[in-house]
Amino acid sequence: MTAQASKNRQLPSLRLRSFPESSVLAELRDFFTSSPGKLVSMALVLITMGLFAGWFTSAAQLSRTEVLEQNLSDYEPRAHAAQVLYSSLSAANESANAAFVAGGLPADEIQSSYSVALATAGKALITSATSLPSDDSPAHANLDTIAMNLPVYTGLVETARTNKRLDNSVAAAYLATASTLMQDTMLPAAEGFYREETEDLRRTHGKFASPPWAIYGVLGIALASVLLTHRYLARRTQRRINRGLVVAAAALAVAMTWVVVAGLTSSTYSLRAEQRGTAAVDALSQARTLTQKARSMETMALVQRGAGRGVPASAFADTLLAAEEELKTIGESDPQITAAVGAARADARRWVTAHQQIVAREATGDYLGATRVAIGTDPGSAAVAYRSLDGHLTTAIDRARTLYRDNVNTARFAIAFSGPGAFLLCVLAAVGVAAGFYPRVREYR
Repeated sequence: MTAQASKNRQLPSLRLRSFPESSVLAELRDFFTSSPGKLVSMALVLITMGLFAGWFTSAAQLSRTEVLEQNLSDYEPRAHAAQVLYSSLSAANESANAAFVAGGLPADEIQSSYSVALATAGKALITSATSLPSDDSPAHANLDTIAMNLPVYTGLVETARTNKRLDNSVAAAYLATASTLMQDTMLPAAEGFYREETEDLRRTHGKFASPPWAIYGVLGIALASVLLTHRYLARRTQRRINRGLVVAAAALAVAMTWVVVAGLTSSTYSLRAEQRGTAAVDALSQARTLTQKARSMETMALVQRGAGRGVPASAFADTLLAAEEELKTIGESDPQITAAVGAARADARRWVTAHQQIVAREATGDYLGATRVAIGTDPGSAAVAYRSLDGHLTTAIDRARTLYRDNVNTARFAIAFSGPGAFLLCVLAAVGVAAGFYPRVREYR
């Protein structure tokens, strides 16, 4: 028992000797609790903050630049292809109806419009399919719907034309079936795809509609820390100016000013791109598709009336009214778009006048006269007014797209060099901090 007790009494001393305090750690603790050690600690903290602020600013600005570049190279072209696909399918349907109504009248231009619209739709379909991410299932489903039904649609149209030439009464039924397939299946799929791509563009673009507040906060904290440290050292050392810290503060102030101006400029142009570009393209595209739908109704009314059926008279007016409502959402920020929209409205009024003539001639049994007003080349015909209207809307869409790309390019350029520039200035600030503290630490030797 005595030996065991003696052994137990020796354990505490053994434990103490097993974990002796490191002489290096003790020296570091003593150093950093001393006056020069505190100065070194402050310098290390400020240097770390400056370098972190530079890295964070550079990385964040680079990320913003890359996303804006991706918008121009990926998202926007895909949204444009979706818009072209949507409008081209609608235009093909309108041209097919008009060509059928033409019958024995010269219809080379109408037939050419149909072929061009189909070719444009096919090209847009291929472009969209090849540029889509493989995991975008809803978009692929919409494109598959269009791709599977497009040959069916063209086959029905050609069958209708063949029967029309043979003067078979089933020709109108084939064309009506083709038009129904387009209106009820293909165009909804195209519109769904267009909506998805437009929302993707807006979602990625919307991230940069507000300034980079996080960057401002990090740089602001670093600048405030340097200024407070300078004030502390001035009181402690009785020296009003520390040149190194003044250089550091100036570098951080320049970096912050640069980033703030660049960020606000980029955000402003990003917002303009949304308002004058994406939103305008969307409204104009919807208006154009609605006018194409109204034109299809107008020509289909002639087809179906000749087959003993009709289209509700109010459908045409309601569709044009919906197109006008879309145009009302477009502001007057760009003179070219405003002029094109104004011209389109004037064309719409001429078109309505021509449409009233079509209805009046149909009512009196003058079917051939109604057909000539609908698809003829006279200045007062519905076809001339519609083509002019469609041309002005296309011009406005192209202008809105140009505005979007120009504004995004400006937004990208505004921040392109602010990240690397801010990083270099923050490195200069870190060097200034080191230079400012070095003489103060040497005074303790």
